[in-house]
Amino acid sequence: MRYNKILPLGLIGYLLVSDLPHTRQKAFVQGILAILPILIGLIPFGLITGITGVNSGLSVFEITLMSATVYAGASQLVGLQLLTTGASLFFVILAVAVVNLRYIMYSGALAKILSPLSKPLKALSAFWLVDQNFALALNRSNLFAPHLTPWFYLGTSLPLWINWILLTLIGATLGKKLPESWSLDFAVPLCFLVLLVPAIRNRPTLAAALVGGITATMLAFLPYRSGLFIGAIAGIATGAWLDHD
Repeated sequence: MRYNKILPLGLIGYLLVSDLPHTRQKAFVQGILAILPILIGLIPFGLITGITGVNSGLSVFEITLMSATVYAGASQLVGLQLLTTGASLFFVILAVAVVNLRYIMYSGALAKILSPLSKPLKALSAFWLVDQNFALALNRSNLFAPHLTPWFYLGTSLPLWINWILLTLIGATLGKKLPESWSLDFAVPLCFLVLLVPAIRNRPTLAAALVGGITATMLAFLPYRSGLFIGAIAGIATGAWLDHD
């Protein structure tokens, strides 16, 4: 009797995660499975955000609510660090806006891919857009049927959002209890490097990554992390120039 129950469940699991999904449900489940390894890699990032929030004077509830509504790790860290140094609200908003400018490019790249969705789901997709699900959706868009790729994207997005909220809550609750010897700060850039490597496919993308990274590093001394913005512009311009050369 036990095997009679297990075998149907195994068959259902196989149908849900087959290599080429043929239904929205299968595409959604594949999205969930694809994002699971990245969720593990985001653990230090989320913990740091929660810890930085409480160290900046926010309550556990406030920083958790910030992660649920703002939902942008890099800009959250920039904003919190600026608030800690006493920067004016204008410069905090400006810095956060600059860091999030990349989402304009992301939206343009995903606009056609997500076009089959209804308006409410498009709005939800825009809110859920972050580096991780953008990279996965763009890399898998040629594998799935056009009407299934948006559901793969949604499958990656929901666990990402829930995971980010929970990690921030845990980090804020732990506060300063985590030892500094863990060097969690170092894990933040690693989260983005993991996404960068698969995106380098040809000479323009390699040049864009090198120019952007080198420029941002050389200008790291500039206030309000403006070197990051200049590096991004330099990298994009280099890639676009070589792509049309």
